[in-house]
Amino acid sequence: MTRNDKSRKMYNTRRRKNFARVFILAIVSILIFFIFLLIDNEKKELQVSFFDVGQGDSSLIRTPEGKIILIDGGPNNLVVRRLGEKLPFYKRKIDLIVISHYHDDHILGLIEIMRRYKVNKIIYASETETSSLLDYLLLIAKKEKTESVVILKEVQIKLDDYCSIIFINPLSLKIKVNENNSLIAQLDCKQKKFLFSGDNGFEVEKALLNSNLDLRANIFKVSHHGSKTSNSIEFLKAVSPDKMVISVGLNNRFGHPALEILDIANILEIKVLRTDILGTIDIFSNIP
Repeated sequence: MTRNDKSRKMYNTRRRKNFARVFILAIVSILIFFIFLLIDNEKKELQVSFFDVGQGDSSLIRTPEGKIILIDGGPNNLVVRRLGEKLPFYKRKIDLIVISHYHDDHILGLIEIMRRYKVNKIIYASETETSSLLDYLLLIAKKEKTESVVILKEVQIKLDDYCSIIFINPLSLKIKVNENNSLIAQLDCKQKKFLFSGDNGFEVEKALLNSNLDLRANIFKVSHHGSKTSNSIEFLKAVSPDKMVISVGLNNRFGHPALEILDIANILEIKVLRTDILGTIDIFSNIP
């Protein structure tokens, strides 16, 4: 056997070994993928995560059947990291993005989310004043062929066999326009209820109380980061939550949450969970 023959034989042997390694690695990767998928599909629990995004708001809902809903996107791209912490690497789809209103601390992070994830639908409330950030998001949505839906009044959407969500546009409550007015969302999964109120203030809360709507919820995402211009004692009594979550930045310049709100929670014996103290807050609920 010549030197060239030996070299060729050694080359072919290495090539076969390398091919075998790549083949085995591919098979293992596929098996791991399907194991993750199987485990993921077996979970029949509701998971709601209130992200630690600093002085801003962003919440992730994962229904028992795996629907992914993101409410707001925080003030920056930190929401991308938070989302990656909760969703497996192979989940690159968001079923629904909900925009409560158009302040930077609720909407800016959604721009990068729209670029990195396939989003099926965006829901937002109509407004009388234009928002350049909303316009830009809707432009991205159009480019990515994401459906955009405007909520004009009260709408109920069924998410899956376990969960539905009610949206209420504050303008349908006959109140004046205010930049803090936010789309209200009430999630109901087999009577496990969550209420998200954006930055709504006293006027919206009073209108909701007068509407005779069932506002009760187990978990209340506190309005406007715990501002003293929201979260009246009358409203909190009507919601009657076991826990209230405050999405707020550490040592923020606004003084959120206000001591008055913490005192009300103490009077009503509502447990307070804060992202500036606890980081991202995860709440799980088994669905029978």
